[in-house]
Amino acid sequence: MRFMAWHVEYFRARPAAHGRSEVYEEGKDLDVGESLLVFISFEKIDEPRSEEVLNRGAEEIAKVAGDIGVDTIVLNPYAHLFAELSNPEFAQRMLALFQQKLSERFEVHRLAFGLFYEIELKAKGHKLSRVSRTV
Repeated sequence: MRFMAWHVEYFRARPAAHGRSEVYEEGKDLDVGESLLVFISFEKIDEPRSEEVLNRGAEEIAKVAGDIGVDTIVLNPYAHLFAELSNPEFAQRMLALFQQKLSERFEVHRLAFGLFYEIELKAKGHKLSRVSRTV
C-alpha cells in the first residue's frame, strides 16, 4: 500500500467520468474544510497481508493526521502512480475497511472507487503539508 497525503485548507470533488476498471461505485459531490487528503493505492503484494496493511496503514495515516492536528480525512483511491496494482475488488474492499477503521477516531470521507473527479483544493504550505508512505 502506498499513499500520498496533503494537508488541505479545503477540498471539493465532483464525479466526472468512469475510469477503466469495471469495478466502480456511484459517486457524489464532496465539499469539506480543513482535512488530510489521502491519495491511496493498493498493490499486489498487499493482498496476502491485508490485515497487516490495514492496521499499519491506518496507524500511519492517523499519525500524519495527528501530527498536523486535523480531525477530518478524505480517502481518494489513486492508482495512477503505482505499477503493481492489486485487483480492483481487493482495493475497493480495503478502502471500505480503511474508512471504517479510521472512522473510530476521525471524520472520514471516501471518494467513490473507479471514478474520475473534478477536484478543487487549497493545499497548506508547511513542512508536513505533503507526505508519502509505503506500507
